[in-house]
Amino acid sequence: MLLNRHFVWCLMLLSSSLLAANADLTALRTQAEAGDAYAQLNLGAAYDHAPATERDIKQALHWYQLAAEQGLAEAQFNLAHLLVAEEISASAAAEWMHKAAEQGMADAQYLLGVIYAEGLGVEMDDAKAKLWLQRAIAKGQGDAAQFLADHYHQGETK
Repeated sequence: MLLNRHFVWCLMLLSSSLLAANADLTALRTQAEAGDAYAQLNLGAAYDHAPATERDIKQALHWYQLAAEQGLAEAQFNLAHLLVAEEISASAAAEWMHKAAEQGMADAQYLLGVIYAEGLGVEMDDAKAKLWLQRAIAKGQGDAAQFLADHYHQGETK
């Protein structure tokens, strides 16, 4: 599946690991296993952003999903990013990005606008794209304004 280069690049820039380099993974795992959503998010990020030889996508997905299911917008965002970046499921990524966007996460609103504009895992829908891009712009997300201008005001409307 060929993904929009702009979309993947933005996801990679916007996703972030909240885990400090010297964190105690054993303690973090204990907290994550006890149901702490932030520990689950951070453990997912540790697996997601580990050096290539230690990176474990399956574990990252597992821990992100547990935190995302508890309603943590950052986990929903990171889960969506990983699902797209690893070309696992664009439609599932769109669903998780939508959940994060609904919670007011400006970066998720921006990328949900891109998802609808490009039809990544959803039906292409310019009205929804513009709605989410405008919400992101209202929160100060500058990339959303640039994407809106580039995509809808320079003859690229689909």
